[in-house]
Amino acid sequence: MNLSSILPPSRGTVSAASLPGMIVNSLLVACQERPFKRLTGWRGMAPCIGGGRAWTCKLDARPGVYGVATADVTATPSGPQATLNLYYFPAQDEEILESMALVASYIAAQPGYDDGVRAFENWGDALCAFRIGVVTLMLKDDESALLLALSASERRRVISENGVPLPDGGWLIAPGEAEEDLPERQLALPLFTAMGAALSLSLGEAPCRYGRTTTAPQSPSIPGREGHFRAVASSTLIDSLGWGDRPSSEALAVLLPGGDNTALAEADQPEDIRTALWWRTHDLAALATQGEHAAAFDMRPRLIVLSGFLGAGKTTFLNQLLEYHAARDEMVAIIQNEIGETGVDGKLLQGDDSIVELDEGCVCCTLAGSLARGIERLMASYSPETIVLEATGLANPFNLLDEIGQLRHLVRFDSVTTLVDAANAAVLDDTDIARNQVRAADIILVNKCDLVSADALGALKQRIRELNSRAPLVETTHAQMNPGLLYNDDPTQTAPGLMPSVPEHSHGSHADEGFSAARFTYDAPLPRAALTQALSACPADIFRIKGIVRCSDAQEPLVVQYVAGRYDITPLGDGFDDTSFLVAIGRNPQASGLDCLPGAIRQDTAQ
Repeated sequence: MNLSSILPPSRGTVSAASLPGMIVNSLLVACQERPFKRLTGWRGMAPCIGGGRAWTCKLDARPGVYGVATADVTATPSGPQATLNLYYFPAQDEEILESMALVASYIAAQPGYDDGVRAFENWGDALCAFRIGVVTLMLKDDESALLLALSASERRRVISENGVPLPDGGWLIAPGEAEEDLPERQLALPLFTAMGAALSLSLGEAPCRYGRTTTAPQSPSIPGREGHFRAVASSTLIDSLGWGDRPSSEALAVLLPGGDNTALAEADQPEDIRTALWWRTHDLAALATQGEHAAAFDMRPRLIVLSGFLGAGKTTFLNQLLEYHAARDEMVAIIQNEIGETGVDGKLLQGDDSIVELDEGCVCCTLAGSLARGIERLMASYSPETIVLEATGLANPFNLLDEIGQLRHLVRFDSVTTLVDAANAAVLDDTDIARNQVRAADIILVNKCDLVSADALGALKQRIRELNSRAPLVETTHAQMNPGLLYNDDPTQTAPGLMPSVPEHSHGSHADEGFSAARFTYDAPLPRAALTQALSACPADIFRIKGIVRCSDAQEPLVVQYVAGRYDITPLGDGFDDTSFLVAIGRNPQASGLDCLPGAIRQDTAQ
């Protein structure tokens, strides 16, 4: 049994205090393999705030958060041993809350609950309501065997003897009914399975044994609730896995609570145990050839098409997507396309070394054939889990669908995600492009909701539903949205939304509606007053202006963003050595007045 991947190679005698770290290290090692994360539904883990001996993690199996906390470490004559308490903190709208103690529902309803979970080890007695089992880890003193065991009841039931009345009459819980009826083992098994699969992968071998003990029914303690509540006696199931030398692992199993942890032959094992991943993750190459798991080894990156009319907030959303994946050590690559020669958004993205900016023109029109080459360039330089195609705000996504269908050998198409600017909802009445961006969407984010009234937002949502009744619709401010709730990296899972059907009339382009872009460059710093005056006086047909300029009253370059009459001028923050420029997009952008600013030296027009 090779422990070198989860313990320091130059170690001396392994202490009991180091055993919880073995579990963490094995998961870290296993998660270097993307198929492992897909097979187990592993979404990541983090140490608890405060630097204690606890950590949290997420799995696809449940919408909530798992917690693991070291309960005890002991040096025994047979070798070091550690016990870890397992907890489950449900999502605030998760159905399992109905089966948990009332104190759990109360805590989950509090503001800041999600952030508080990151420091759960400081919750004191309240933690009992969230506990779902105990994991025991044992190592033979000569390192010849390792044992991992889960102790959990099938159901933890607590009866309310006197009931819980409602303030206005009636009962929240009638006398004699269950105040708690929690399926502990059902909740704990996905995490135990991930731990076992990680140890098999890290150790490079499958378990040599599986054992099970069922203890006699006992009534668990219910601290602070005696007298009014009665715990129902229940049996505890102890599942154990052993690695290494079979006789040594059997000797460790005898030390588990309940005594004889009988090893079960494969034919006698329950179905969920016999097919568990821990028997096969030690040999991923062999697992990749098995049909039921082959999809997890699909290394094609997923492709997200990011759509939305000019100024809807695509770059802001994209920055958050990059930050989300960076925190999980996952690579996101971007194919960016803008109308006009000089891209602006690429300079505003964090970590922009993984950005491919396609040539001038709309990727949904003149450059559709360049998409495959852009993807191949990214895959040659990086190994991205996700590729995002950020299309220009004048792109019709329907024109991309045929091309995407021909890229299946390179990518897995995930969705068309469309952002809609709530403060510029009139574009849905003014242009087919904006309407088709909504029609094509598999996911719709209604952004800038803070800038409109509730009535205006309701009318906009109704208009969107007339155009697209199937896509999930999410309201956002500053494009803030947890990407993990929108996208799933598991190719074995169904992508959000549905593949859009292509209406017969949908293949129009921005040129058909008279949209174009004009680019203006400046050979000297601009007077800020002249710049703001020009932006304030822009005609209504100018939908979008963006660029990077130098102003005479600022030391650093400034980012100019203009959308439908609103504008913002902010410091760029990074070095910018190119010539100042502004790109105007709309109908007749040459009439924007930007060519009248001091120092204007050139004007180019792009379709």
